[in-house]
Amino acid sequence: MKRKILFTLLAVLLLNACSESILDVKNENSYDGNTFFTNAKTAIEASTAMYSPLLFQGMFEREFYFIFDLLGYDAFKNFPLQGSLLEIAAYTHNPNTGELNYFFNSCYKMIFRTNFVIDMCNKWETSNDQDEALKTRIEGEAKFLKALGYFWLVNCYGDVPLRETLDDHYVLQMERTPKTEIWTAIETDLTDAIDKLPLAQDYAPSDYGRASRGAAIALLGKVYLYQNKYTQAIIEFTKLMKPPYDYDLANSLDDIFIHDLKTKETIFAVMHGEWQGWGVGNAYGMFGGQESWANKTTHTGRAMEYGFNDWWNVLVSPTLVNAFTYNNESGVPYIDPRAALTFYDNLDGTKGGDTIYCEECPDGKLSYAKAVGKEGPIYSWRKYELYELRKNYGQPDSYINSQVIRYADVLLMLAESYIENNEVEKALPLINQVRKRSGAFEYTSLGTQPEAREILRHERRIELAGEQSRYFDLVRWGILVQTINAEKQIVENTQPVKDFHVLLPIPQSERDANPLLDAQVKNNWN
Repeated sequence: MKRKILFTLLAVLLLNACSESILDVKNENSYDGNTFFTNAKTAIEASTAMYSPLLFQGMFEREFYFIFDLLGYDAFKNFPLQGSLLEIAAYTHNPNTGELNYFFNSCYKMIFRTNFVIDMCNKWETSNDQDEALKTRIEGEAKFLKALGYFWLVNCYGDVPLRETLDDHYVLQMERTPKTEIWTAIETDLTDAIDKLPLAQDYAPSDYGRASRGAAIALLGKVYLYQNKYTQAIIEFTKLMKPPYDYDLANSLDDIFIHDLKTKETIFAVMHGEWQGWGVGNAYGMFGGQESWANKTTHTGRAMEYGFNDWWNVLVSPTLVNAFTYNNESGVPYIDPRAALTFYDNLDGTKGGDTIYCEECPDGKLSYAKAVGKEGPIYSWRKYELYELRKNYGQPDSYINSQVIRYADVLLMLAESYIENNEVEKALPLINQVRKRSGAFEYTSLGTQPEAREILRHERRIELAGEQSRYFDLVRWGILVQTINAEKQIVENTQPVKDFHVLLPIPQSERDANPLLDAQVKNNWN
């Protein structure tokens, strides 16, 4: 009996010890938000996770291209296009249009992650100068990305909830913040980011593509331009023209959009293939996993979606094709050489587009007209297309980085700032610099301010075609409704754009989750 009791007591003691041991074991692979920033490795993982929403639904894995190319009428619907993307193409989108809701939500996901990282940076007690420098850099990256997210939101939705701190994200019901306050918050974050970020050339090769001081300056200049603060915009853009900044135009647009070279023209781009060096695929556990569409972490579906040898969902809009033909200074019709770098043309190049493709295919160059099998005027996208990838991957899921801000854009924004500041003569060499790169004729004069404005706006359309710029341009210039309606009337015999379309609809899902915001929505739209 005594022996039985002894064994029982021993078993209880062992069980208790075992239980305590199991409970006390820490999973080294788990993430704890309160203690995450304990070393450089985890800090870098957190910083990488801030960028990952750029590949989420609504962003640069897929939907971002469709949304803004269709709304800006750079892209023209083709028969494979279906679902809610057709609503966007026809300007019949609504608060339940999925792609628009994805975009809204992904912006806020990125903002949440940046606020998380900023909060952790404030708590991280570094023990050496190297870690302190890393913390400073990461905080700068966070503030840049946060500013970028709000830049998109304020331009597309106007007044939106401003969640400035990590605690703000746990306040489910929040009213809209006036856009003037949002613009101020963006300016503050970018100014701080400029002080904290290194130059692009000071990053290690493995960190290529992270936000840099130059990227923050470029975005701040863009923020000033969008608010009509032309003098401030000029100050910021001009900084990028001289040392220590090392930006320059690539030799050709193909170097950026076909060959995917790491040129000095890229100021900020969404990484695709290069993300492998950032630890993509294992750095997002702290936020619940990698959430990009179809789990594609290193490629974008744009080439497949826009490519005529694949899904071919959209074509180049006829009005964009026609924009590449315009009068030179002598009044003679002129075809801009950038047409051949932007779209394919199966009418023997009569509109200036390229007539061959797949220069790196095993069997050599192929005829575009033969490839599409049609005789009519079919124009499809050339930018971002990599048909030689079919040889290796079966479909061209492109590793070409998605340009967000490049040097040509900065030159044109600076030129625009000078024009609107009534310093037209200073805009001339900037516009000509962009044109000279592609072999287009150089202007001897921009004429009056209104004439210079029209030249600048046309230049932006053809230089930045298919780069999701035109919708934002037309909205900020206040000419979206009349411009798109005029173009759609010519091509589609319709005028679908209404005044309320200058802003996107607040997602119904967001209104349902936030009654305070819902109460501020007017006419079931914005």
